[in-house]
Amino acid sequence: MDFHQLAINGLLGTPSIRNSAFEEIKRMGHEPIRFEDSMRYIHEDSIQTCLEYVSKSDIFLLFIANKGGTIVVDERKSVTHLEFLRAYYEKKRLIVYVYDQVLDTYFQQVRYQILKALKAFIHEHGKEPDSMFDFINECVNGQLLNDIDPYVWYFLYDAEQKGVYFERCSIGTEVVSNIAAYLSSLFKESLQYLNIRPEIEQSLEYVNVYGDYYEKSLELVSLFHKGQITNWRSFLAILRSQMCGFNILTTRTKYQQESAGAIMDSNALTVYERISDQMICKEYDGIATPDNFSLDDLTSYVVQTYHDHENNEKLYYSLEKKTCYFLFKAGPYVFCFHLPLLGGWDPYKLQTFQDYIFNAILESKGYTYCSYIKKLIGGLINE
Repeated sequence: MDFHQLAINGLLGTPSIRNSAFEEIKRMGHEPIRFEDSMRYIHEDSIQTCLEYVSKSDIFLLFIANKGGTIVVDERKSVTHLEFLRAYYEKKRLIVYVYDQVLDTYFQQVRYQILKALKAFIHEHGKEPDSMFDFINECVNGQLLNDIDPYVWYFLYDAEQKGVYFERCSIGTEVVSNIAAYLSSLFKESLQYLNIRPEIEQSLEYVNVYGDYYEKSLELVSLFHKGQITNWRSFLAILRSQMCGFNILTTRTKYQQESAGAIMDSNALTVYERISDQMICKEYDGIATPDNFSLDDLTSYVVQTYHDHENNEKLYYSLEKKTCYFLFKAGPYVFCFHLPLLGGWDPYKLQTFQDYIFNAILESKGYTYCSYIKKLIGGLINE
């Protein structure tokens, strides 16, 4: 676990607090990062380097003193403020210590001035100021209250609006024990999640898969009107885009695997509809030259799939075209995916890996849409 430690410099005594915290965190076996001695420049832009180190960290530990730090003119924010915002928006754990004189002055004087002036401004203009930095600076009349840089008030106000909780610290007061206790508590809290880490990772995977499935399903449903598909080409394009290829691996030794070949992404999808005594190609997407078939033509993959009243999916091969065909029936329709074969294939090899290929397709994300279409169109109903 990495801890990112930064500060708004200028308060006499703050460097010693930061140094103590840095050494204690390192002693606890974590990896504290501090600009002056921990960072290696990964960009010519030093600010970008700082921000990327924040992104790599798990916790952002911040000390706020009486100086605002270096202002980035184009951003109208200090470097540390930019780092804080990066940590906040990336949902890092935030630990913010504020020197007690600064915190007291903010809550006892400055905060009231800001809120009062802001209420009056909104009442007059019907909106918040375009620049809260300029507005807050004007609220305190640009004066140094207790030798505190006005920018600090803007920083504290912004952090407070984001729901950040402030810890208090003082010159000469040991905060290391407080930080150690906090991290210890955080570690104990984390243990319960470590025990169920596999389940959490599996759940995250499901979130990604089913989130995408939900969106694509809505796209497919939007192409239906009064029980009919209004745009077959778009419908097939969405469906084909989800049927992705995969490698076929064979175990050669205990620890190594070699590729026996691969099934590539679907390069075509055709759909056939039974009309009278024929299976007519209704539409296709991709690289295909589909034909129509008589229902008596039992050599046709499409006809064989249609005549299977148990609605089983089918897998066929053409070595000549170096393609395998995955078919399923949905009501009066038969869908056929064209899946190119990559690598050297012969009848024996195809026979050897047939079950593997078939099962891999049935377990793929692409097949979840096929199953969905079967139910949507009524493919589970025996005719």
